Amino acid sequence: MENKQKPLTRSNEPIFWGLFSAGGMWAAIFSPVVIVIIAFIIPFGDAATRSYILKLIYTMGGKLFLFLMISLPIWCGLHRILHMLHDFNIHPRRGKLLTYGLALAWTLHAGYLLFIN
Repeated sequence: MENKQKPLTRSNEPIFWGLFSAGGMWAAIFSPVVIVIIAFIIPFGDAATRSYILKLIYTMGGKLFLFLMISLPIWCGLHRILHMLHDFNIHPRRGKLLTYGLALAWTLHAGYLLFIN
């Protein structure tokens, strides 16, 4: 009895699963903080606190934080939607291309608006 090994093929799944898990972890950790800042600190804070937070957005670190806050949860959500469709036995023809392409387009758009524009 011979063990025939299948030739190894490259897959793009580790990249998308990595973006999915990073997006889920990012959203779980930082979304509550951003919600508290937007819902309570900015409207009810004093003017100095409000201006400091708004000035922070224009720094490179603030722009990077906003970029990650926008793009990573998008990758997580669209990956989850693709797998939810498969769970309901809905298999779109170009499902991966549509969901990952849409996530890439939104990520590039966020990068353009934050860093180039």
